[in-house]
Amino acid sequence: MTQLTPKLASELAAKVYDVIDLELVQNFGNPYINKHFTFNNVGIGKTGGFIFNRQSGFAAMGLGKGQYQGDAIIAIRGTEFSSAADWATNAQVGLSVGDGSQIVHAGFNNAFTSLRPQFATFLDKWRTSNPGKAIHFVGHSLGGAIASLAADWASVNNYASNINLYTFGAPRVGQQGFATANTHRLNQIFRCTHGADVVPKVPLWPFIHAPYQGVEYRLDNSQGLRISAHGMDPKAGAEPGYLVSANTEHWGHLHVKASEYLKPVKLRYENRNQASYSDQWSDKLSAALITVLKEAGYYGAIVAQATASYGLTFYDLVAKTLEKIAAAADSFADDVRGLLGHMLSFAGAVVTTVVDLTYATIRAIFNRMLSRLYSSVKEAIKSVHK
Repeated sequence: MTQLTPKLASELAAKVYDVIDLELVQNFGNPYINKHFTFNNVGIGKTGGFIFNRQSGFAAMGLGKGQYQGDAIIAIRGTEFSSAADWATNAQVGLSVGDGSQIVHAGFNNAFTSLRPQFATFLDKWRTSNPGKAIHFVGHSLGGAIASLAADWASVNNYASNINLYTFGAPRVGQQGFATANTHRLNQIFRCTHGADVVPKVPLWPFIHAPYQGVEYRLDNSQGLRISAHGMDPKAGAEPGYLVSANTEHWGHLHVKASEYLKPVKLRYENRNQASYSDQWSDKLSAALITVLKEAGYYGAIVAQATASYGLTFYDLVAKTLEKIAAAADSFADDVRGLLGHMLSFAGAVVTTVVDLTYATIRAIFNRMLSRLYSSVKEAIKSVHK
């Protein structure tokens, strides 16, 4: 079964940023891309076409040749003007039911559904002439989120049995039900990240990346969380830039790591100043929260509530639950205090003292952490839509 090389996938994910208007689409791609795929510049037919929607994004659809003969390619770019970008400004995340009947991010789903009719037009024509061939969905950042939903939709609707997804610096799209189903429906998921890229860290748990309990391709060893780590092209200020870090013809040349922090974590309050604004600590804080909820017997109820509401009201519930847990036993109080102290340190607070374990204090600490994280996400999104 064919799969795009890391270099080809990253070139496609980057090239869609060059198109800012359909009238400017002339000879899309570059010599490397066009060696493998052709794109139809007039309308949408079985050999491809283009979509441009200022409120949702841009997509280039093409037909493979050579080793990709007959395969379909759909490369997607999001837009900072869409409702999908709302998550980059605050922690309020709407929920909706995706095409596969799982809970997903409403903004991402709205952006996808506005592009879905054109995807269907292309793929309906494509599959009649190319039975047994593969579909490749590619996207960076918001485009990666839309590509994830598009690939899932194509699988649910049986457009092909071989569907591959390639994302670079993409956020989480859905909760555990979606991540699990998406993992099983798609042939392969190539999720590429940089260590310091903040965008893949949101939305926070209980949103989960696909492949579920799988691996991601960690393309560098950068530390901390930096806005410049999110970009594709170093010529546009990205550091290192996914075009550079994915510049290889073989996936086996790239480093892989576990997608999520899977083991239980307990954080001691006296060690709180060890936490830093980094990928590692973002994952450890989520793992520590899950550990507290599981050990106190509240995990199932919180996850169930998350399928009904997420965002500010969800964090209200988490704060109230942690207050109850802390009041139940001294050992639980120590766990909650340790978690909160590390959250303050992660957020860059000068004073990391947790004065009490009341709802008001817990909620304020969550707000501080979320504010720092989403402020960085907003700037990272802006940096790739200059």
